[in-house]
Amino acid sequence: MEALNAFPLLDKAAVREHGACLISDNARRPLFKGSTSGTTGSPLVLWQDLNAINRENAFIWRQLEWAGLRRGDRRAWLRGDLVVPADAAGPPFWRMNHAENMLMLSSYHLAESNVPAYIAAMERFDPIVIQAYPSSIAFLAKWLDAAGRTYGGTALKGIVTSSETLNAGEEALIAKRFGCRVFDWYGQSERVAAIGTCEHGRKHVIGDYSFVEFLQAGDGLYEIVGTCFSNLAMPLVRYRTGDYVKLEEAAAGCECGRHFPLVAAIQGRVDDAIKLPDGRHVVRLGHIFKGIEGILEAQIRQEQLDQITIMIVAADSFSEIEKAKLNANARDRLGSGVGIRIAEVSSIPRSKGGKLRSVVCTI
Repeated sequence: MEALNAFPLLDKAAVREHGACLISDNARRPLFKGSTSGTTGSPLVLWQDLNAINRENAFIWRQLEWAGLRRGDRRAWLRGDLVVPADAAGPPFWRMNHAENMLMLSSYHLAESNVPAYIAAMERFDPIVIQAYPSSIAFLAKWLDAAGRTYGGTALKGIVTSSETLNAGEEALIAKRFGCRVFDWYGQSERVAAIGTCEHGRKHVIGDYSFVEFLQAGDGLYEIVGTCFSNLAMPLVRYRTGDYVKLEEAAAGCECGRHFPLVAAIQGRVDDAIKLPDGRHVVRLGHIFKGIEGILEAQIRQEQLDQITIMIVAADSFSEIEKAKLNANARDRLGSGVGIRIAEVSSIPRSKGGKLRSVVCTI
């Protein structure tokens, strides 16, 4: 991989500005358009081929197998899908996906008053593995902890979290209240790096997924720089992810016998939750920006319970049509009980560390 040093580092700004030039002339059609979730406030438009999609699914399934799942096993899903309408007032907040033997639960209806119904539904279904946003499964674990309860399912072998940063305290609480190991999976829409948790709880850089470099960033942190192996339609070479890890100090291998490199901790995406008048806590709202053209940067802000503001730095291509789409996307996930204001601004303030937070809640 020494030949890679001849390539310059590639950053998000370059992909955003010149993305169309990065599509290979030899790309096998059809191509599928996607985008990042906007957790940095600036979504990227990305293209991939069918092989890249299939390969991504294969790696995720390998992580699920590390957690104890086998094809056909019962699985629960608590992530960002619009399972039921946002204004649904009472359970069920879930639907059954019979094709995949999967109970799909809404992450947009998590309120203290609704948790008993969620827990009861999961216990009845009794999944082998739960896939969830860290903040969503932590919400249930905190309720169980406050109630002095533990999850009552008997078949659960593991919980696979992804898409958000999982902190050690929440991981320990989830494991305690659900009675199983938490398997955290790190990836990104750019498909340039993946980190998975093995049966012994250690985090492995998935070496056959991509080529990963670690760029020293100070304070014991290293930025993840990845080169894609699978997406030949839009291959990203030496791409700076903007996410950081702490490396394992010891050079010894893992008890699981795999020879993938090890990291001690991942420092990546941390968002606030939006709090709604009906008691719901909603996370991972980057979905509302998918498919919207002309947004250079964005941030969702909440300073009062019944109102949110979506601040955007707009390009010339951001039209009233795109604005209406954005409003509709936000309404689909938040419901009618909160006001939504879209404000076009010239810039969005950064944190003291210079980072752009995608969701800021001050209440």
